[in-house]
Amino acid sequence: MLEFIDLTTISIALMIIGAIGVVLLKKPLDKVIMVSILEAGLFLAIVSFKYLDVAFLTAVLDPLSIIVFLLALIKINEVRKSKLKDYSTLPKMIQSSENEIRNSEGGK
Repeated sequence: MLEFIDLTTISIALMIIGAIGVVLLKKPLDKVIMVSILEAGLFLAIVSFKYLDVAFLTAVLDPLSIIVFLLALIKINEVRKSKLKDYSTLPKMIQSSENEIRNSEGGK
């Protein structure tokens, strides 16, 4: 039983769990957590195949990719909020333009 549980099996399980979580979860922060789990599995797989120079580079660059991903999520949320504000004022703008047209026609 314990022969089945080794570093490679654990890394594959982490990568599968992370990939399924990224696909199935809806909230962006939950996706970030799942990407981190996926990256941990990838790191373990690299170490288990003894590519230590690649593992060092992965250990350095993975946190940077998570930071870039979080910054992109923040920017997307800001754009969505600004579009919601624009669309919330749209009916008021249409109504005021209709009133201007009626006033220019002489109040018909």
